Amino acid sequence: MQNTLDQISLYGRLLGAAFYYEPEDIRFVGILDFFRQPNWTYDWEMAFDAKICEKATAFITQGLSQDLSEQYQRLFIGPNELPAPPWGSVYLDPECVIFGNSLLALRDFLRRHQIIFQAQQDEPEDHIGLMFMLAAYLAENRPHLVIEFLCDHFLTWALHFLAQLNQAENVPFYQGLAILAEHTLQRWKTDLQIDVPKVRFYR
Repeated sequence: MQNTLDQISLYGRLLGAAFYYEPEDIRFVGILDFFRQPNWTYDWEMAFDAKICEKATAFITQGLSQDLSEQYQRLFIGPNELPAPPWGSVYLDPECVIFGNSLLALRDFLRRHQIIFQAQQDEPEDHIGLMFMLAAYLAENRPHLVIEFLCDHFLTWALHFLAQLNQAENVPFYQGLAILAEHTLQRWKTDLQIDVPKVRFYR
């Protein structure tokens, strides 16, 4: 299990930052450096299916050759309707709203375990990037909570979100990230033997 926790720590932080921070943010620089390496997949400490690897690499390479800020804006900010909103409660709440019941359940989890979680500008805590970073934090500091968090609060909707993101148009960098993130989450789910409860998606 320790090897999986180490992977959650490393890749939770990398994927979380990649999804959360704007490309102009100084915290995004290391992400760009990593993915600009010609053989970055060899440094990803998980076995890749060849087709998954090829597809993710192609999308990320294409995305890096385009305007990342424009892709981020189209995907996460607008002004048009977001093709794949990055907050869990949008998919889990019957009203498809942020700050829905699933977010309240997450906040209760954080409160019960006295985890202080600060987001930027009142960002809902169930943003895909923050959730990856929270997984990393738990793996490093509260490993006994990792399975509960992944099972009850993250894996319930993350794979559904990533599938929607992969269908978005004109955001190839983030489509590549979605493939990589889906592969990574599936590995965590398998390695930790997590049986995710079935939920209804409203979007």
